[in-house]
Amino acid sequence: MLGFIKVALASVLVLGGLIIGMSEWGEVVVIRPLGVEPAQETRIWIVDLPDGAFVRGSSGKAWTENAAKAGSAALRRDGVWSNYTVTDVSGRQTLNRVNTAMRKKYGFSDRFIGWTEDFSLAWPLRLDSAP
Repeated sequence: MLGFIKVALASVLVLGGLIIGMSEWGEVVVIRPLGVEPAQETRIWIVDLPDGAFVRGSSGKAWTENAAKAGSAALRRDGVWSNYTVTDVSGRQTLNRVNTAMRKKYGFSDRFIGWTEDFSLAWPLRLDSAP
């Protein structure tokens, strides 16, 4: 029984390490919703589509809800902080476009993390440069 517990624990640790490693593969940006206390920074993936930059959040995650509620966020991309307006663009068509772009950009990493997180329930947010 002790051997099984060790194998199970090792498997969980390996899987957790793989998920963390895969989430850092490719372009990773830092988002910080503005006007929300305490300030919270989160590392996320981003894709550029013809109608703007998009990130994929999840209901129940503080950064997603705070960014949508605040309507603005600071984003560090390529080492530079810039302010953006945040627009909730929920809807099946937009979500499908964002998910397709994420799969194309992040490849196997997106598929691997998708085994543990249901991207069909994701919350797409569009980021536009703030004036």
